[in-house]
Amino acid sequence: MMMNKHKLWIGSISAAVLLGGSAVAASSSVNGQSVQTTPTSTSQSVTQDQGSTGKLLTGAQAKAAALKAAEGKVDDIDLERRNGQTYYEVEIDRKGSNDVVVRLDAYTGKILAVVDDEDYDDDDDYNYNGSATSNSSNQSAAKQVKLTEAQASAIALKQVTGGKVTEIELDHDDGRYVYEIEIRTADGEADVDVDANTGKVLSFDQDFDDED
Repeated sequence: MMMNKHKLWIGSISAAVLLGGSAVAASSSVNGQSVQTTPTSTSQSVTQDQGSTGKLLTGAQAKAAALKAAEGKVDDIDLERRNGQTYYEVEIDRKGSNDVVVRLDAYTGKILAVVDDEDYDDDDDYNYNGSATSNSSNQSAAKQVKLTEAQASAIALKQVTGGKVTEIELDHDDGRYVYEIEIRTADGEADVDVDANTGKVLSFDQDFDDED
């Protein structure tokens, strides 16, 4: 008699475990917890990847994005890198109202700020002093970099539309070699700094000719 009770007790536990497992599975299926958790983590991963490895917007793309935030005529575009953030600052002339500076994320095009040009404080990190190095210095430096002038020029030209390189100089700036490239465009001039080893665009400044 005791043996039968023991078997019955074990059987009840087994049934409870099986039912409990089924209940958990059903609950998981109904609530969609497992389904929701996976896409959420994937979405966060994709967002992080886009922020860290996304493609840099060109000057033309930055211009188009800025004009959606403030109508007018683009006078200047600058690429800035500060405090771990990379962004474009686009100066826009507006007739009948104050000129503005539009700041936007250099990878996503998201508008970060629109400020009055009179209140804008330009503390550019890069100093274009126009000093030229000797040919011998350039030749020596060229042996220590991975990119050729032609490769750096090709990278710089991707930042503008219909541009032509008018001057290129290899300089040692902040502990790294940088190609400083001047480009003439149909709309004005542009200055592009390209890391001579990684090919990364460090600085971009485009000035537009006055059409008034």
